[in-house]
Amino acid sequence: MTKYETITATLIVILLLIVIACFNENNRLRHQLETQQPKIIIHKVDNAGASIVGKVTDKEIIEGCYTVTVGAYGKFLVTKEQYESVAVGDNVPDYLKGKAND
Repeated sequence: MTKYETITATLIVILLLIVIACFNENNRLRHQLETQQPKIIIHKVDNAGASIVGKVTDKEIIEGCYTVTVGAYGKFLVTKEQYESVAVGDNVPDYLKGKAND
């Protein structure tokens, strides 16, 4: 083998190792993304012109945040005091029926 063939072969091996390393890192990151818990999306309660009816179906503390679930309306972020003042099965509290401040 000539000097240039040796250098070419060495460069090809190095490039293959870089491609393999990138492929493995890509797979590792993809797996990490797939196994992460879904992000919490917080919506401001703004029910101007609308009416929420129903009952509290669940209460949870998620990552230190107090939430109250109301049937098909979903989870609402509430204060600790609001969380403690409502029980599963109660009617929708007034503070979730409030209108936006204009």
